[in-house]
Amino acid sequence: MDKRYKPMTAIEQMNKRLQVLENINNNPEWQIYQIASYIRKELHLTLNEMSKITKIAPQTLQKMEQPDSNPTLDSINKLLNAFGLKFIIKSK
Repeated sequence: MDKRYKPMTAIEQMNKRLQVLENINNNPEWQIYQIASYIRKELHLTLNEMSKITKIAPQTLQKMEQPDSNPTLDSINKLLNAFGLKFIIKSK
């Protein structure tokens, strides 16, 4: 947990995670850099903490949060799967 924030109880953490997942599901137009940044910031995670959760190097996560990022499908799947999300390609 990022030290700049007051620690959350286990129930608060669970409710916050559910809220984050709901917001992501309600915004299918978000790009991967927006999702990566949103998850980390809303859950008050440092890059190192998110790295441990996702098994993605902190430098890669930092790059994924940039609008001009070009992450691999493997990195995208690791990020999303760690939080119970799936990457789906849909045609219009």
